[in-house]
Amino acid sequence: VCREASRACRAFMGTIVAPDATTRTEGDLLLVSISLPSLRKAGELDLQLAPDRLELTAPGYHLVQPLAQRVRDSEATAKFDKKKRVLTVTLPIVSLDDSNAAAAAAEVEAAEAAKAASDAHLLRAEKEEEAAEAAVRAAGE
Repeated sequence: VCREASRACRAFMGTIVAPDATTRTEGDLLLVSISLPSLRKAGELDLQLAPDRLELTAPGYHLVQPLAQRVRDSEATAKFDKKKRVLTVTLPIVSLDDSNAAAAAAEVEAAEAAKAASDAHLLRAEKEEEAAEAAVRAAGE
């Protein structure tokens, strides 16, 4: 018999609950441990990651977890411990050097795009000027 207040019971009975999640830092990694007592296998869950949040959906569970630090979500790993029924997500933390490099790359890209637009504008102006000069020459002949 399950108690009404139990998270596992509510998940079993069809109610969607936010699972217990703990976050800790180990060196340059952010580890998020999520307790999923009624989950039988990892294939039943959907995990979506972004640099600033983690979202988990599984039968009976839904969690949106803001992350205290920005992470490199494309390099994350996840492991489900079937015995303990705990999912551990390991996320590399974005370092200040990573942030600075990304900002510098964005600035270079923006400068290159502005230069390309400026070059296109100058080329168009030169062609219009050449066409106008050709029209004046043709009118004078």
